[in-house]
Amino acid sequence: MQKFAERYFARIVFGIWLLAALAMLLVSRDNIITWKMGDPDDQMRLLQVRDWVAGQSWWDIRQYRMNAPDGGDMHWSRLVDVPLGLVIVLTGPFLGPALAEQAAVTLVPLLTLAAALAFYALATRRLFGPLTAVIATGLILTVTPITTQMAPMRIDHHGWQIMCFALSLWGLFDRRGSFWSGIILGLSCALWIEISVEGLPFAALLLAASAIGWTFPKLSPAPANSQQFPIAMASTAVGALSFFSVTESWSEPNYCDAVSPVHVAALATMAIIIAGFALAQRARPSIGSSYFRVGICVATAASGFATLYALAPMCAGDSFANLDPLVRKYWFNRTSEGLPIWAAGVDHAAQTYAYMVAGVLAFVFVAVSNKQLLGYDKLRLALLFLGTMVIGAFVSRTAVYAMAIANLFLAAMLVDLFMAAERRAGFAGRMGLRVFAILLAMPSLSGQVITNRVGAAEAKENPAFSALDIKFQAKARACQKSSAAALLGQLPTSEIMAGLDSNPAILQFTKHSVVASGHHRNAKAMADVIRTFTGGPDQFAQIIAARHIRFVVICDGSYELAYYASKAPYGMLAQLRAGIIPAWLRRQSDIGPFQVYAVVPSKLPS
Repeated sequence: MQKFAERYFARIVFGIWLLAALAMLLVSRDNIITWKMGDPDDQMRLLQVRDWVAGQSWWDIRQYRMNAPDGGDMHWSRLVDVPLGLVIVLTGPFLGPALAEQAAVTLVPLLTLAAALAFYALATRRLFGPLTAVIATGLILTVTPITTQMAPMRIDHHGWQIMCFALSLWGLFDRRGSFWSGIILGLSCALWIEISVEGLPFAALLLAASAIGWTFPKLSPAPANSQQFPIAMASTAVGALSFFSVTESWSEPNYCDAVSPVHVAALATMAIIIAGFALAQRARPSIGSSYFRVGICVATAASGFATLYALAPMCAGDSFANLDPLVRKYWFNRTSEGLPIWAAGVDHAAQTYAYMVAGVLAFVFVAVSNKQLLGYDKLRLALLFLGTMVIGAFVSRTAVYAMAIANLFLAAMLVDLFMAAERRAGFAGRMGLRVFAILLAMPSLSGQVITNRVGAAEAKENPAFSALDIKFQAKARACQKSSAAALLGQLPTSEIMAGLDSNPAILQFTKHSVVASGHHRNAKAMADVIRTFTGGPDQFAQIIAARHIRFVVICDGSYELAYYASKAPYGMLAQLRAGIIPAWLRRQSDIGPFQVYAVVPSKLPS
């Protein structure tokens, strides 16, 4: 099997991706046909690309049909727009604008998956050999948070972040030399940071793993490989500067939610210190012991943080620290993917915990029994696994990287246990060990069992509530249909007040303008939406008048609006649902699943 995997490695990995892509196309076919995007972020990404293709400046990523008259300020990198825009421009003349967009949102995520699987397989092969790499590549497709982020219609930046992580692993674990591996590691970290500043702690973790070989060169199996860290550090700084220069404006204010000049300055400061010491050491190899280099690394990290704090102290802490309390309460705190694991839903938490527990057990097994894996690499993998688990525990959506590392250990353990099974005499013993290995290697099954049991227990305890939930889910599906949002196009083109989660679909399928979507740079506009539905009639009227709203649109299947109604039972939304309509609103005929109210400007209180 080892020889077969080695001989046909590229074909097998390609075959795994091809089968996965075909399966995902089959599963997603209804979503593709009906234009059901992954979530509002994907819809806003498509709108950003659409405006760019239509002529909006590369440097301008505002959404001008939101938060009039200034427009909605977005924080996403243009780099992720490039492949989407490329597919739309190339296929547009043959398919037309609508089908070209459909092709882009279908193909680009699958191509991102192909790149991620390829880099992941190559990194695993460097650590464990071709057979384990093939197994790991197949197993990682069972990690739902990974495949979900790269399924058709999922065009937000999370899939690209996973690809950057896989590319970083490939560079980090290159044992053949330091120059190109350092460049690959550094540029992948810089690309990740540019795509999302959320990648900063992971870049620091990957660079710290690389620094082990530089601070303790005797641990490294290849002396040349010990110079990977200085090259990676310099490449990260140069890459961050380059990516920022071609995507961002130097005249914009410093934002903490995206790469800004202060981040570039902090990385440059750190790179200068490490590169300067590395050059000095190259001239005089006797300079500095391992412990002195540890001190250099600590001082470098401190200087980077000090630079950031000195230039932009608000960026040294929580990017959401200054968020409007109302927006935090009604929006941020219900966005489970950004919360700690223990505050996330049971579906996500169960699978994450299952992977972390199984990953720890598999790592102990591999560390003790696997003779192919070098002790140096075991140390670096342990650092990565522990670091990604800690970060993922506090921001649940980032736990996917800990799962990817755990999958490496699970695949290696699976191969070792299958080989151990071959040495067993009895058929029952061989099959029992194989089944045990397969079950242990797919923690997602255990997580799903836990989720199903919790759901069944809740349904048994409160069957009436379960029935209501099923009924609400049916309404939710109706609200989320693209055809439903498109029906709102029959209204005169207007400023519309609707929920944060509904507004991206309204922008995508109609020519209307809206107040805000769930994107935090527009916190004031987001607060106006929330106050409209949770406040009293006077506050409602003031916002409607100030924003020149012509129609108020609500949907009974909106999770967001249901949350508002539960938290503000005497708010305006609850009153509308109870049939209490102010004189300055006129109930219109329903449009699909939406309830529509026309504003009567002459009756608005002055």
